[in-house]
Amino acid sequence: MPDGLPRVGSALLVRDEANRILLGKRNKDPQRGSWIIPGGKIRPFESIGEAAARELREETGLEVEVQNQFRVYEIVNPPNEHRIVIYSWGKVVGGTAKASDDLSELAFFSPNELSDLQTSPLVRRVLADAGLVAGSSVQLPPRGSQLNLVFLPILLHGAKKKASGKLQRSQRRRRTSRSRTSQIDKAPLLFGQ
Repeated sequence: MPDGLPRVGSALLVRDEANRILLGKRNKDPQRGSWIIPGGKIRPFESIGEAAARELREETGLEVEVQNQFRVYEIVNPPNEHRIVIYSWGKVVGGTAKASDDLSELAFFSPNELSDLQTSPLVRRVLADAGLVAGSSVQLPPRGSQLNLVFLPILLHGAKKKASGKLQRSQRRRRTSRSRTSQIDKAPLLFGQ
């Protein structure tokens, strides 16, 4: 295996006010001519966010605020390629958009435009997972919104309702002659509020 593998990189999903995503057209091999999500290698002692902001500045001329991490992806193609890429969300805070030597073009694309672009399988997957490709199953939450949490029911063995309607835990010990299944089947369902 070549030295320095796996390579760890950081890339940014940058949206504009119209919810379009920033992509660059790669100007070197491999994947020359494919649209990519700007990013690159994390240097020693550089944080994920610092690497993403530096790479975006070098490749696009834009200054960004790195926000929360989106997902981590791994590419394993023995014997020469093993990469781990950490994707984060980013917001443009300054600079002037201009493609670097690594990129031949730079543009923001709407979800409807993304499905027709030439991308690598990884970029296509990241865009789909982020809900940015038209028709993908995951939908992106509106800017500035919080994600809704899902509460699941929890069975409490031996819980009973008080006269007030609140649940209380039974103080009785379970009889060994009763089956555990029958008690669980009769237990009330509780939902977090």
